[in-house]
Amino acid sequence: MTVHRPIHVTPGSLFFAPELPIHANRATESFQLQEHTHDFIEICIVAEGEGEHYIDGTHFKVARGDLFYIPVGVSHVFRPRSAASDKRLFVYNCVFASSVMEDVFRLFPLERGMRTFFGELEEKKRWIALRDAAGEAERTLQRLFVESKQRAEGYSARLYAGLIELLVFVYRRSRSGASSAASREEGGIRELLGRIDRDCARTFRAGDIAAELGVSVRQLQRLVKSASGMSLGAYVQEARIKESCRLLGETADKIGAIAAAVGYQDLKFFNRLFKQRTGMTPREYRRRSGKTAAHGERGE
Repeated sequence: MTVHRPIHVTPGSLFFAPELPIHANRATESFQLQEHTHDFIEICIVAEGEGEHYIDGTHFKVARGDLFYIPVGVSHVFRPRSAASDKRLFVYNCVFASSVMEDVFRLFPLERGMRTFFGELEEKKRWIALRDAAGEAERTLQRLFVESKQRAEGYSARLYAGLIELLVFVYRRSRSGASSAASREEGGIRELLGRIDRDCARTFRAGDIAAELGVSVRQLQRLVKSASGMSLGAYVQEARIKESCRLLGETADKIGAIAAAVGYQDLKFFNRLFKQRTGMTPREYRRRSGKTAAHGERGE
């Protein structure tokens, strides 16, 4: 039975007033905050430390410079690397009501493409992850945090100006990074398949690999299927059978030892899988290859 955890909705009224529905903050992430959604939009960046970001059913490692655009209704929570005081995770964020986005596009001469881009993000509840390698967005968010905290004359105008800078940054980087992101994904999958081929006995968990590559498990399976023509699990099995064939043909090791060497502790399961994939038992394959075990194969 699947257990569905209630996800808390955080209201914007906790951060800003109706007359100025925009606010910037610097938060220390912990293990106490639960996964939550907002009735506002959030742009946030990791400013210090390392940890995990759980967002919209997936999660991956984060470090300084990782920036996120999170639409209304998308669930997420940050977790620090550990609870130790010297392993804290600091995040700057700018939160604002959807009405602010409407005001920005109504009052400022921003291109129609930007309006369409951000409108689709909200409509489809699609979040974005970017790298701010040069620190441009982090500096903007730092300024917004200072303005929100000090509230000197003109701070509301500077909040709007800073938000526009962030929106332009997200738009430009998303547009220019679309092809490079696809290229990074393709390169990551090629590296993954090579890793499986080289070390097939390892345990390859889809969730761990997806987190490592910064994609969802569903996207990972889609990428592996596109690159190899099979699922992740099937590719691992194929690599293990290929390696066992090599060992059966090139060594005199016992079949049980070969099964263990490619990742199978259950010899009966290995024998059954090997026959399904090759049409013959490991012993028959070895006999055809001309190799025999050094000490016989009784019980195998």
